[in-house]
Amino acid sequence: MRGIGSIREYQEDIIESIPSTIIVVDRNLRILYANRNYYVKSRKKERYTVGEKITRVFSSALVATTNLDSKIEDVFRTGIPFDGGQLRYPGGKFYFYKIYPLREKNGCIIKVVLLMEDITKLTQLEEELRDSYIKLENAYAELKETYETKSDFVSTVSHELRTPLTVINSYIEMFEDGLLGELSKKQLEKLYVIRSQTDHMIYLVGDMLDSTRLESRKFKIQKTSSCLETIAKDAVKELSRLAGLKEQSIHLNIDKNSSTVDMDEGRIKQVFSNLLTNSIKYTPEAGIITVTIMDGGDYILVSISDNGVGIAKSDLTKIFEKFYTIEGRSLVRESGRMGLGLAIAKGIVEAHGGHIWAESELGKGSTFKFTLPKHVSKYS
Repeated sequence: MRGIGSIREYQEDIIESIPSTIIVVDRNLRILYANRNYYVKSRKKERYTVGEKITRVFSSALVATTNLDSKIEDVFRTGIPFDGGQLRYPGGKFYFYKIYPLREKNGCIIKVVLLMEDITKLTQLEEELRDSYIKLENAYAELKETYETKSDFVSTVSHELRTPLTVINSYIEMFEDGLLGELSKKQLEKLYVIRSQTDHMIYLVGDMLDSTRLESRKFKIQKTSSCLETIAKDAVKELSRLAGLKEQSIHLNIDKNSSTVDMDEGRIKQVFSNLLTNSIKYTPEAGIITVTIMDGGDYILVSISDNGVGIAKSDLTKIFEKFYTIEGRSLVRESGRMGLGLAIAKGIVEAHGGHIWAESELGKGSTFKFTLPKHVSKYS
C-alpha cells in the first residue's frame, strides 16, 4: 500500500510540475482540479477556482467568443476529443487548448480535462512575420508603380528587411533547438510554416538585391577554375525532392571533356536552380527533364529540356525581362518568386561572357540553353 501511495505522490508531483495548464471539469462545468501552473499563470486562488463553474472562473467574453462551454459539453456528449483552438486573454496572452474525455472503468465520461499551452511568444512571432511579409508586398507594389526610382528604392528596402529577417530567424532557431521550451505538435506545425515563409522572404530579398546590382553594374562574380559537372549534380540533387513530388525524373548527360570552366560556382549553381525550378513547375506529373552539358570548343553549352507546357514563339525573346507576363501571368512568379529568376539567370550568364536563350513550342516542352566561355576575364 505504501508503494502505491508513493506512486500516486510521484504522479501528483509530475502533474504539478508540468509547464502546461491542466484543468479537470465535471458534467456541470464545475472545476474539480487545476494544477499549479494554472494558479501561477492566472494569479487566482484555489478557493475561488475549485467548485466554481468554468463560466464564472473564465471571463464571460472569452467563453462567449470561443464557445468553450459548448465544446466541453460536446466532448461529454460524444466522447470525441476537441483537437484544439485558441484562447486570447486580456493583456495579449494567447493559449492553445485541447479538451479530452476522462473515462471511468465502465466507459462512462464524468470528467474532462482541459489542456492549455501558452503560445504568446509564438503568436507574436507569427504576427511579426505577417507584418514583415505585408510590408514586403507593399514595397513591391510601390516599386512597380514608381519604376523610374526602383533601383535605389529596392536596394534600401532589401537591406532594411535583412535586420527583421535575421531577428525572426534567430527566434525560429531558438524554438527549434528547444531553448524556449518544448513545443506541441501543433506548435511545431506552425513553426514549420513560419520557417518556410521566412525562407521564402529571404529568397525574395536575395532576388531583389541581385536585380538591383545587375542594373547598377555592381554585380560581382568571383571566378575560379571549377567543375561544372559537380555544380550541375548538386543543383539536381537539391531539387530532386521538388521533382519527386510530381514524380518527375531528371537526367544528366555530360560530356566528360566539358566540365572545367572559369566561373563563380555559387552564381552558376543559381542559374541551374532557377532554370530547373522553372522546368519542374511547368512540366506535368511524371514528366522528364534532361540536363545536357557539351563541349563547344572555346565554350561549354548547357541545355535544360523538359516536356512541359511550352512557350509561344512570340514570347521567347521576352521571358528574360524582369516582371514579364504572358497573358497576364508571370512564368517565374507562378513558382512563388517575383518574376526575377530568368532575368537574374540572364545577368549571371552574361556576367561570365556567355549567352542564354530558350527554344520552345506550346504543348511541346521547352529547352533553355546557355553558354559559358572556358576562360573569361573578371566581370567589372
